[in-house]
Parts: sequence; structure tokens; C-alpha cells
Amino acid sequence: MCLILLFWCKNMFVRFTLFKPAVTFNKSKVVFMRVCYNLILFLFIVSLCSDTTENKRVSYEKKSIKEFGARGDGKTNDQAAFEKAATYFKERKGNGKLIIPKGVYIVGVQDNYSKTQSNAFTGKNVLDLKDCSDFTLEGRGAVIKYADSLKFGAFDPTTGKSFSSSAAVFTEYKFAAFIGYPINLKNCTNIFIRGIEIDGNQKGMILGGKFGDHGFQLPHDGIFIDNCTNVSIDKVNIHHMGRDGIQIVNLTPQGKSTPDQHITITNSVFEYNARQGLSWTGGSGLKVKNSKFNHTGRGRFVSAPAAGVDIEAERGIITNGIFESCEFFDNNACGLVADSGPSSDMQFNNCTFWGTTNWSMWTTKPNYNFYRCNFYGSIVHGYDSPTTKDATKFIRCNFEEKNYKGVPSYGKYLVEVNFVRRILFDSCTFTSYTKKLWWFDGPPNQWTEDERPLMKNAHIIARMTNFKEGDFISVKNCLKESGSTYDLYYPKTKRYSESGGFYIDGGNNKLVWKDSTQKSK
Repeated sequence: MCLILLFWCKNMFVRFTLFKPAVTFNKSKVVFMRVCYNLILFLFIVSLCSDTTENKRVSYEKKSIKEFGARGDGKTNDQAAFEKAATYFKERKGNGKLIIPKGVYIVGVQDNYSKTQSNAFTGKNVLDLKDCSDFTLEGRGAVIKYADSLKFGAFDPTTGKSFSSSAAVFTEYKFAAFIGYPINLKNCTNIFIRGIEIDGNQKGMILGGKFGDHGFQLPHDGIFIDNCTNVSIDKVNIHHMGRDGIQIVNLTPQGKSTPDQHITITNSVFEYNARQGLSWTGGSGLKVKNSKFNHTGRGRFVSAPAAGVDIEAERGIITNGIFESCEFFDNNACGLVADSGPSSDMQFNNCTFWGTTNWSMWTTKPNYNFYRCNFYGSIVHGYDSPTTKDATKFIRCNFEEKNYKGVPSYGKYLVEVNFVRRILFDSCTFTSYTKKLWWFDGPPNQWTEDERPLMKNAHIIARMTNFKEGDFISVKNCLKESGSTYDLYYPKTKRYSESGGFYIDGGNNKLVWKDSTQKSK
């Protein structure tokens, strides 16, 4: 159509400008015809370019990793096959599916300093995808496992031997030996990853000296997401990585107004990784459901923070996260930690946090909300909020002293909160057998009633009998409490008290003395 208009306009233009017609046309009409001609010419060129681009667009294509030479026999190193597959799909800008059939695919190679002249040992990413869209990675009973004898940590670049620095923080990259990422996504969109197990093989690594501030802070994360949108991860099992199970480092150029980036993780397991199950260091919009972030730092070695999930804004702000029906069990440090950088607006629904050697949960950031969650092991902190909206909130949550496979839950109290305004506990249950109930401290005479921590409609089950007569079982110097029911299973002769030497009395709370010999359900 544009072509027809172009020729028509050209003929008209020639007719009225080059030849002298019987009727004289004024200048305005000539100018008008010139404008029309140029406009149609422009539209024709745009249409031509668009058609050319469309003709060059490749069709969606499915490939098996076997087509790139992978064996999947648990013996052959298939690194080269995965690199070929990555190159193939990068050249297509994605637009396809890579299928990994059942098998054990050994990966991982390193170049030494003499070859790279950069650092001691340089690992290569396995699937390295950049600027790709509409791509699916689908495993069908596949395990991607790193080879034995890969070096990780600090090594002398000249001799290749392990190197230990006396510096508190050692980051001279020439001495670094890293393994790389099995899945690296950069500037990608509409990516689907499902049905893959990734074994980082900590046991088979050759460890060097410490690198970074704490432990081994070098690239070896199961999935590394860098500035991507619309990424869906389902039914993956990532374990024994040298650093994180998964790391998300998205930019948020518009701050809290950055559109939702739609990163989802479902039905997945991240366990026995050295530093974190999940590190979220930048981004807006993460939804996690039915996933496990357990046993971080319980493998061969550990690196700080050693949390199940670490929400630590480094790349940009972090906002709008939802975790539903997730586990945070038995991590070397906190189940959840959010203590660094600007993060906010997080919701945890029906999740379980189980701390054995450290806090089950630690947050100091605004608008973190917990609904019907279980906490086994002490929680700590909360956000010192200037507003009710941004306060840390626990609604219908359960705080209980409960052993994990015979290991006592962490802490001396179920809850420890110091100098935190407006934190809310609404309709929660607290059960203790040997621990004290809680520690709320702050300047009650300096805070308004609205600023004080609030506990309402709580159910407290106190079964401790291990403290001496007259000892205190809770500190609540600044707590505002109403509507609580205390089921007390210890003898009245214990005369346990609260902070300040006051005996627990009813007020508008209710005390129910129980038979101390009654067993818990």
C-alpha cells in the first residue's frame, strides 16, 4: 500500500512541478504535495525495514542438549556441549527450548593464570545467556554436577598453590580462583527454568585460602539473575554451591516506582549452599511459593551471612516480595535476615522459620509482615517505625520452643526486641518449656502510647519449671498488652515475675492455672 501511494504521490509531484499545466497551482499546493511525498517515502522505508526484520525473525525451536554433544553419563565432562547450546540460543536471542534429558551431566572447567593473565583460576559459566527472551530450560530428570578438583578460594597465581592472607579482608583478584555460574542470565526476559537439579559438589572442590570479607566470596551461584524480567523458576533443586543457591541482582532505576519485574520461584529447594539459599540484592517484585531455604553453611564450608534468605540491597532498592508456604530451617545463621540497604514491603504467609544455632528471623527494615507463620527459635529486632504502616507486624503467628531433630531451638527468649517502636503482635501464640517468654526493652517514659510495642489477644502457654523461685520469665518494660490469656503450667509456689518485680496479674489479661503434670499435645 505504501508503495502504491509513493508512486502516485511521485507522479502528482512531477506533474505539478516539472510541467506547466493548463491550470496554474499556487505555491501552497506545491508545498503540500512535497510534504505528502516525503511522508509517504518515510512510511515506505519504515515498512520495508519492518518487513525485513520480520522476515529475519527465526521460528521457535526445541533442542536437546544431546544435539550439542552432551553425554550425561556421569563421567564425561559436558561443559563444551552446554557452551555450544548457550552460543546457539544467544545467536537466536533466545526464542526456543533447551531440553536436558535424564542423566548426570558433569560440568566445570578452569583456566589458570598463565592462560588468562587475570586471576589464579578462572571458571567458565555453563549456560551463559545474555539479551535473550522467550527461552525455556527444561530438565527431565537431569542432574548438572560440577566436576571434582575445581579450585575455589585464594591461590597463588604463579605456583597454583593455596594462598592464605593475614589481612582481615583479602580481595586481590589476581589470587582468586572461582568456578562460575551454571546458569547466568543477563538482561533477559520471559525465561522459564524447570525440572533441574544442580549439584555444586563442595566435597570435590580443592579449597584455597579465604577470599573476601568472610569465607569464600567468589562466583559460584546456582542461578544468577542480573537485570532480568519475567523469570519463572519451578521445581529446581540447587545444593552444595560454593556461594548461593540463587542470587537476584536486578536494577531499580525508578526506586519504589520501578514496575514489578515478575520473578517467581515455586516448588524449589535450595539447601546446603555455603553462603545463602537466596541472596536478593536488588529488584522489585519477587514471589516465592512452596520452596525451601534450609541448611545453609551446613556443608563442607560456610561463608557469611550464612542465612536461608538474605535481603540485602546492594545493586538497588528491594521492594515488593511475597513468600508463601516456605521453609527456613537449620541455617548456620539466620533463617531470614534483612539488615542492610533499603528494602521494604515484604510479606510472609504460612512460612516456618527454625533457628538452631542462630536467630530464626532478623529484620530491621520497614513494612515486613508475617501472617500465620511459625517461629521455632528466637526472633530479634524489628523495624523502629515512625508510622504504623511501616511497623513490623506478626498476625496469628506461632512462637514455640521446639527442637529440630533433637537440637534445641536457638535463644534464651522466644522474642527479643529492643528499642523498636510500634511492632505489633496480634492474636499470636507463645509456647515455652524451658525458655523465658520475651524481652521487650525501651524507654516507656519517652514514647507515646501509640509508639509502644503492642501485643493483643495473645495466647501464652508457659510450661517452664526450670527457673528458681521468684525469677523473672519475661521483660516488657515498654510493651502495651491487652486481651492476653496465660495458661500457666508451673506451680504457683514458683512465684515467677515479670520485669520490675511485678507478679503476673490479670489486669485485662486472663490467667489460667493448669496442672503442671499435664503433657502438651
